[in-house]
This record gives sequence, structure tokens and C-alpha cells, in this order.
Amino acid sequence: MNQNNTVISMPQNVAVVIDGWNALRGADQVLDFGDQIDQYVIDFGKLADEIAGQRNRPSRIVSVTVVIGVHHREQNPRARMVADQNIRFWQRDKRVQVIAFENHWQHGSEKGVDMELGMQVVEQAANPKVDTVVVFSADRDLQPAVDRAVVKPGAHIELARWEGQSSGLWVRQRNGKPGWCHWLGSETFHKVATPRGHQLAA
Repeated sequence: MNQNNTVISMPQNVAVVIDGWNALRGADQVLDFGDQIDQYVIDFGKLADEIAGQRNRPSRIVSVTVVIGVHHREQNPRARMVADQNIRFWQRDKRVQVIAFENHWQHGSEKGVDMELGMQVVEQAANPKVDTVVVFSADRDLQPAVDRAVVKPGAHIELARWEGQSSGLWVRQRNGKPGWCHWLGSETFHKVATPRGHQLAA
């Protein structure tokens, strides 16, 4: 407390866990008609900073974990090349860790990706250096991990997704009330995304 009896609020440490393809494909919801996500590269570090800026208390991003499935080099070399370019770009931000899985489809879902996402949510929530975990996904398969993640008193889990992105994934506070979801629109998208050729050539 300072001489004016004003309490200085310390920033919360925020970890963001991003469901890679869910975040990328969901962005179609906020693009103009005829525009496609494949024409852009999203800067996930900037995206995390935008989320932190929307929170109702001072926040700093301490880590960004992106979990994503990638094509096998022999099955789809061009798609894999683009994915590798994206990953190199995302990792220019030292806060960003990318966990990539070669696609192995089983029962209509990406084997390994959902499991790893759930593990990251639980691990980040248990990290004593993290006050809040923001999960960027609309995939309801993550609900068990969100429900089971144990956070220390005063900390919690929040969600983030694009406006218009439908989802069965929700979070509840300890008192049973709905938890917070950051809805990100077109303005945010264009702050954090640039045309693919410009960004990858930088």
C-alpha cells in the first residue's frame, strides 16, 4: 500500500493453452466473405497478449502452448511444409511452445492431440507459478480435463474462442456459476494475423 492508501494490484501470471487447428479453423467465423484462414498466419504470442489485455485485472503471459496435428511428410508434403513454416514462425516468440503430432486418425478424432491438450491444461493449472489458465478451444472433448484441473485458491481457468464459434466446452467457477469466456472478433483477428507471404518472408 502506498502513501495514498492505494492498493497496487500485482499482475496475474497467465498460461494460454491453444488447440491449434481449432483456433485456426474457427477463425473462419470472423473473416469476411470469401476470405480464408489459409491466406493468413496468426501470431499466437500476440493473440495471447490480446486475451491478457481483455482480462479485468493486470495480466502477463508467461507461456503459450500450442498443440496441433500435422500431416505426414510423405502423405501430404505441401501441407506439412506449410505446417512447419507456421511452427517456425510461432516459435519466434520465446514464450510459445509447439507440441506437434503427426496425424493418426482413430474413431474420427486426432489420436494424441486431445490427450495432450488435456494434459497441458491439468499441468498448467497445477503450476504454482501460474495464476490463470486460458484454454483456446471449442472442442467439448476437453471438458473432462477442464473439470478435473485443480487450481490453487484465487486462481481459475478461462476459455477463449472466436465469435460465432459454436462449442459444448464450458467452465464453471467453484460457486457453480458460469466461468469466463473471451470472445474474439474480427478486429482482434486482424491485429494478430497478417497475409501469409508477408509474415513467412520476414
